[in-house]
Formats: sequence, C-alpha cells, structure tokens
Amino acid sequence: MLRCQSPAMGQPAQGHPAQGKGESTKFGLGATPPARRIGGAIASAASIIAFAATSGVSAESLAQPRDTALERAAADYVRFREDVAVIEATPFNSAETTREAHRRLSAHTAEDLSAGWVAYAALVAADTPAFREALEKEVSSRKKVKGLSGADAFFAQLAEDPAYPRKLKGADEAMNRVLAMTTQDAARFTALGESFKEQAYAMQKTSWGKAKIPSSSSRLSDAETYARARPSAAAPTLASTTQKGVTTPGLASANAAWNPEWGKGGGSGQMTEPNAQVIMNRVLNLASRYAVSGVNDKTVAVYARNDKSNSCLSFATLTLKQCIAATRAPYEEAFCLGEHALNDVASCIGWVAGVDK
Repeated sequence: MLRCQSPAMGQPAQGHPAQGKGESTKFGLGATPPARRIGGAIASAASIIAFAATSGVSAESLAQPRDTALERAAADYVRFREDVAVIEATPFNSAETTREAHRRLSAHTAEDLSAGWVAYAALVAADTPAFREALEKEVSSRKKVKGLSGADAFFAQLAEDPAYPRKLKGADEAMNRVLAMTTQDAARFTALGESFKEQAYAMQKTSWGKAKIPSSSSRLSDAETYARARPSAAAPTLASTTQKGVTTPGLASANAAWNPEWGKGGGSGQMTEPNAQVIMNRVLNLASRYAVSGVNDKTVAVYARNDKSNSCLSFATLTLKQCIAATRAPYEEAFCLGEHALNDVASCIGWVAGVDK
C-alpha cells in the first residue's frame, strides 16, 4: 500500500503534504499497522495449524485458556465437602474438636453455598456422556436458527428459551446424575450431623465434655476471624477434554472432594417441588454454556442462583449463631453443630432432590 509519511513525525500525513518551510514529504511502500496485524494473525493461525498437523495435537487443545468462572463458583460448595471430610476424620477426644468444627462449618456463607451447589451441579451435568453427545450434535448441526447454524444457532435458541437444554437427548441422564449427587451429599452431611448429636450425649459422661469453655461471644468472634482470614476456595486444574466443539470437565480427575460420587450410597433422589424444575433448568443451561465455551463470570452470576436454598441457609446460619450463643459446654456446642451446621445445610441443599430432614 502506498502511504505518505512525514520524516519528522514518522506517521502517515493527513490530507495534503506538509506546507512548513524546510519540510519535505516522502512516500514509501509498506503495510499499514492494521494490515500487519491481520498478516500476523494469519501467520500465527497458520503456524498453529501446521504445528497441530505435524505433532498430532488437536487444534482445540491449542486454543486460549478456558474461562474458569464455573469451576471457581463450584469451589465454594466443594470446600464445604472438604471441611466435612476433615471433621469426619477428627476424633471426639477434646473440646477443640467442636471448636475446630465450628470454625470450619460457620465459615461458609449462604450465598456461596447455594450458588456453589448450582455451579457444581452444572459441572456434573456437563460431565454426563449422553448429554455431551447431544450437545455435540447441536454444535455440528446445519439447521438454521435466525440464519445461524452450529454453536451460534444453539446459543440463539438458549437466548429464546433458557430451558432448551431440557429438551435434548441425554438431559434426563444429566439431571439424574445431579439428583443422585445432591441426595448422596445430603445423606453424608446428615450422617455427620447425627454423629455430632449422638456425641453430644456421650460427651456428658466425660469431664472435658462438660467443662466450661470460653464465652459464647469470644467463640463467635473467633469463628468470624477464622472466616475472614481464610483464603478463597481454589478451583482445581481439571483434565477437561474438548471434542467436536464440546468440553467435558473430567471431575474425577481432581481430588476426591470434586468427584460426583463423593457421597456415594445415599440414594438417587427425585424432584418433588415445582421450584426444583426452575433450578434444574438453570443447572442445564449453565452446563450447556460451559460445554460450548459460552460461560463467564456474568453468566454464572445470572444462572448460578438458588433463592430457596439461599434463604434456607441464611436462616440456618442465624439459628446456629443463636444456638452457639446459648452454649456453655462442648457437648452443647456439638448438638448445635449437628443440628444447624450440618442437618439444616443438608435439607437446604437437598430439597431440589426431594431430601427432607
């Protein structure tokens, strides 16, 4: 491209050549900056394709890093699982047992737990083979929606009907996996809660179980300090795979707390409330967006919502604080934790799957 440059400024001249005394104008051949960028992008893309062809690596695996907004939101729920596992492994042999359990369990906010469950449920759905296959067909489809096809057409349908993923083959299998995960998690939470309540009675026969402990105000303050100092929950590096434009998270590749079968053995669950249908629509919508690379912080904020769970968990948090405020001994504290920090959470999370405390 022919362009005009001023030697003084090194920039393309605007309009006519400069008129000042002693100034001269010269012309040169060269690509304008936009052309250089386009050429660079083409060259870069060509090199990636060439590398993939010669190395056996798929072009999809060389794409830019995926947005981990969904995993980061799910990490808040998975951390509760991790805390439950730590508490399960701690023997009841001192007052510090209930103190540490109180710190960990009360560090979770209602919003983090309720939204985190929706996000994690979406990952479980996206990890379902039959649902993934249905999404692959959608992405590769040539049917037109408002002049669009493939992934663009799918997102157009999602925009018109947020419940569209429920209509796909494999959606029932994905929902069943979510319901089973939720039921089994709730069962494991409840089992620990009942253990705490049973220990509350057994601890009355020990000297340390009846011993006076710090004032309730100092214990509540201690728990709040612990929660503030605790780092944010971290999302793992999942061994996700992308095929035919659809990604599956590979949850089993992470640590045990991320495995959908973490609470294995607690039943299958079923949706018994109309509101559960609304929540499941959000779960499958998020799962679809994640799988087809259409999820970010904004979409997670919109769809990872469970108002009933949030309200229930907020009340459970308040009730736990009131219960702890009335305690004077470790055995009393154990009962509060079992009933409100574990059993209540189980029902607040599990209602979507028909769990009733």
